[in-house]
Amino acid sequence: MKAQPVKRALIHSEKDIAHELGYVGEWLDANGYEVVRVFRPESVKDESFPAADLLINLGSLSSVVEGFTTDATENEIAAVTDWIAAGHPYLGICFGAQVMARALGGNVERQPAVHRGFETFEQPKQLGPWIRWHEDFITDPGSADIVGQTEDAIMIFKSGNAWGVQPHLELTPETLARLAQRTGVDSAESSQLVNELTISSAAAKNSTLALLDHIFEGQS
Repeated sequence: MKAQPVKRALIHSEKDIAHELGYVGEWLDANGYEVVRVFRPESVKDESFPAADLLINLGSLSSVVEGFTTDATENEIAAVTDWIAAGHPYLGICFGAQVMARALGGNVERQPAVHRGFETFEQPKQLGPWIRWHEDFITDPGSADIVGQTEDAIMIFKSGNAWGVQPHLELTPETLARLAQRTGVDSAESSQLVNELTISSAAAKNSTLALLDHIFEGQS
């Protein structure tokens, strides 16, 4: 019997922050993906990504808001634009979703403070609760279709094989604690967030796996 080709998931992230896959990694393992890592900013100097069956673009402290971007971020937006235009599967989480919005001609706006909290969504099915942790808010997804939103920002959107998800659906209580420590979040606030996610961890994990099944159904 002929062996099935190995599927490659290209993970684009920072080297030491918001780089842990958590529940997303569990889904990749369960679905037979080989994980290949590329890191900002060296990854997109030539405005392109290596070939893969799926690109997952994770969070960052960088910004896609006009006036706050760097050359590396503009290169990343250009690379994601080409990737999506080619019809390749894409999942952008938090900053990766903001990059997708800009790549599709949308808009992202800077807020006066960082938003940290939980959200639950009814579409495409009951999902969450997931952590929201972002200072830049997606206000227009460009040519993408909105799947889930709150009163203040767009949370989930899609365009063909590309999906953007603003909340951190990958975070586990352990990875959230490390992210909070790495970014210097007040211990009282971070402890509350970690405790709430611990209580809801089963729902968060199941929602992540369900959403990824929904997104990539028929693409594997």
